[in-house]
Amino acid sequence: MNAGIVPIRRALISVSDKHNLIDLGKFLEDLGVDLVSTGGTARFLKKEGLSVKEVSDMTGFPEILNGRVKTLHPKVHAPILFDRDDNSSVKELKKINAKAIDLVIVNLYPFETILKGKASTKKDLIENIDIGGVALMRAAAKNFDHVMVVSDPADYIELKRELTNFQGCTRQRTRKFFAAKAFSQTSYYDHLIAGWFLSKKQFQSIKNRVFGGTSRQVLKYGENPHQNAVYLNSPDLEKKTKHLVNIIQGTLSYNNLVDTTAAYKILCELEDYKKSSCVIIKHGNPCGVAIDNNMLGAYKKALETDHISAFGGIVGINQHVDEKLAKKILSVFTEVIIAKGFSQRACKILSLKKKVKMLEIKSFDGTLLEKEEVRSVIGGYLVQETSISKPNEEEFKVVTKRKPSKAEFNNLVFLWKIVKHVKSNAIVVGKSLCVTGIGTGQTNRVGSVKIAINNSKRVEKNSKKNMNIVSYGMSSDAFFPFPDSIKTASRNGISCIIQPGGSINDIDVIKTADKLNISMVFTKRRLFSH
Repeated sequence: MNAGIVPIRRALISVSDKHNLIDLGKFLEDLGVDLVSTGGTARFLKKEGLSVKEVSDMTGFPEILNGRVKTLHPKVHAPILFDRDDNSSVKELKKINAKAIDLVIVNLYPFETILKGKASTKKDLIENIDIGGVALMRAAAKNFDHVMVVSDPADYIELKRELTNFQGCTRQRTRKFFAAKAFSQTSYYDHLIAGWFLSKKQFQSIKNRVFGGTSRQVLKYGENPHQNAVYLNSPDLEKKTKHLVNIIQGTLSYNNLVDTTAAYKILCELEDYKKSSCVIIKHGNPCGVAIDNNMLGAYKKALETDHISAFGGIVGINQHVDEKLAKKILSVFTEVIIAKGFSQRACKILSLKKKVKMLEIKSFDGTLLEKEEVRSVIGGYLVQETSISKPNEEEFKVVTKRKPSKAEFNNLVFLWKIVKHVKSNAIVVGKSLCVTGIGTGQTNRVGSVKIAINNSKRVEKNSKKNMNIVSYGMSSDAFFPFPDSIKTASRNGISCIIQPGGSINDIDVIKTADKLNISMVFTKRRLFSH
């Protein structure tokens, strides 16, 4: 038999999701395809007048164990798995008086739906772990040279198109594609089940790991136009995302999603302040962060940090956008605005700019983030815990003679929360819970210090408001290997510093800080971000 084009003469149908099944069944019957089906599906098709042979009649064995065993039988799997080009296999099939099955239409028990249900029980979940369906899908997919498998009701249209265009036959390349899709589905299905069985810590100890999701959106392109990309739903977070996230205007791109996530993470860090917080993101890095008593004030301060970089950036705020704030944001070209909500007037104003995307996120408590981050590297993947955590101030230690005032210390903790989200080497300068300078992505720490300070001096020069409530603070994502950065900071008005510590030259760094009357706090926690 030619493995390229295969006529469909007999189909096995066993589905949980019966959406559009009658239409497909009638189509196949009109083509002269013999239909074989399991109990519930067979009854469903017969009720609509279709001629269907039950699997139990084909095998001579009834369904048992409340339906747990119905298709696990040689007379079901042999007609699917036998090699049509092997004479001995053909003879064996004849010996058991079985006929070839050329098409398998199957979908699995809704384990994922049950898993997401609030009232699901252990028994519900166990009974929705499909065994026979998975076996049918894998058998048909394995023998794709001769058998077509369709495992998603959304693909019935494509199946009908294939059979119509090729006179009741299927092509090998089509069968191979749907075989791959079937294996992808069974892999994801098993991933969900394994996740239910295991805790996160237990999962980390498993040798074989699978990361999966369902396609939420095929993106126009990835990080760059020549890269294809897709946005997948996390099975663990999909339900929360639907409840907490609402796209009011526009479609988020790959880069929008990356930057929006960066903004979300920082806003989660600042939620404890119970004040208006604003962050502006550009290319994954913050270029402005501020806390204020009102939202408009927070945005203006964040914008002052680096108004040039803010052009084309992402604005994230932890409260609602009103009319005044909407107008102010529109004074600078902005790609995406994320907020807890938008007033009707704000929506009307912002909707005049069709390229501005509005995203409503109702909570900034970190629940929209996976507990693990996955990154592709040479030879495989890296998996680590997501780095969002409240500071353990009991671990913080003042290592200099001069202790920071309460206001200085609060500002240092604020800067420490921000530096975590800046690409290394990272330095953040600011005061009064407002970032004034950011040094990011430099290959040496002194370079980052100089960039952050120069930017901060520009902000101070251009500021129309007196910010001299507390002195300038500086945060570093890793230790200072030499005292040179401390000297540079002192010459430019930095009076307090927060850093992890841990350098072999810590003693020299502390001595330099004492000599310059700088207050220094060690956190004992490095915050690299690559």
